Amino acid sequence: MFIPSSDSGYNGIPAEGYGELLGHPSGIVASDFAAWFFLFWAGLLVVVLAIPWATARLVRHRDTLPWLMLLAGFGTSFGEPMLDLVGHLRWSENLAGPAFTNFGIPVPLLIPPCYALFMGLESYWIWSIIQKGINKRAFFLMFAASGVSDAIMEHPGVMMNVYEYYGTQPFEFYKFPFYWSFTNGAAICTIAVLLHYVWPKVKDGGIKQLWVVPLGIVGTTAAEFGTGFPVFLAINADIPTWLQWTIGSGALFLAVAWINFLGDLVCTESELRWTFWGLFKSRFMTPAARARYIESVGWTAAHQPPSSEWPPVKWLPAPEGTPLTPEPERVPVP
Repeated sequence: MFIPSSDSGYNGIPAEGYGELLGHPSGIVASDFAAWFFLFWAGLLVVVLAIPWATARLVRHRDTLPWLMLLAGFGTSFGEPMLDLVGHLRWSENLAGPAFTNFGIPVPLLIPPCYALFMGLESYWIWSIIQKGINKRAFFLMFAASGVSDAIMEHPGVMMNVYEYYGTQPFEFYKFPFYWSFTNGAAICTIAVLLHYVWPKVKDGGIKQLWVVPLGIVGTTAAEFGTGFPVFLAINADIPTWLQWTIGSGALFLAVAWINFLGDLVCTESELRWTFWGLFKSRFMTPAARARYIESVGWTAAHQPPSSEWPPVKWLPAPEGTPLTPEPERVPVP
């Protein structure tokens, strides 16, 4: 735990949020109803519904990917203590679990199924949409739908004292810091894009398919810290609140730039009508209903799936001898 010096600006009394990491036990106690409600709300209910669906896909269609992505989501939960530490999150003391403890933080039982839903299944659905075809505008709508639904899913937890974001938190509204909507959305999309490049190379490789499982924690760690480091550094520094907000806002800009880069990798000129409302409400569907929604959007006969070759073709230098694009004829202005 950080111990401030006498000249750290605390005047001998640590103030939450100015570089101080608060330990456990947290002293937070949720009601029994809140503790069990959020366990199912955060993901367990959907995961319970997803297991029969994923098993049916495996048995009837020999489709291993849904199960692999569920496992990838479960594995991603091992990164939760790092984010709790740098993001100043503490859990109620009476939650089921812990599932495991790391960094001195007991991670409740609700987190593995939560990550199986958000970082596993949600990334799978975004991958499915990428395969069907999505343009840059719709890709940003999908990112926005992921971020907004993330805030909706998290709000009951913070309002019911299942957990708290302590200290000074930039962009906090009703106890939830909305920068997490940006970084979490970037993480989900990152896993989907990684899957787009990895799956074609391993899907026919038997045991090589297991390379899908670490994509969850790799993509989440890269995106959460790659976009969120400005705010993580800001809230762990002994600096004024206005400066924490100023530095922390960099996370929002980085997340948008990150999504723009991912879109450059996988977006096509698809004319399929993905809408914000459709993408948003699909976040709250059962797996079978989600699959039907994606199919219902239609198909473009001329659609060419985005290339899964790496590096992307447009990044490769032109072969020697490739004729240069001729300069357009210059017409004198009368």
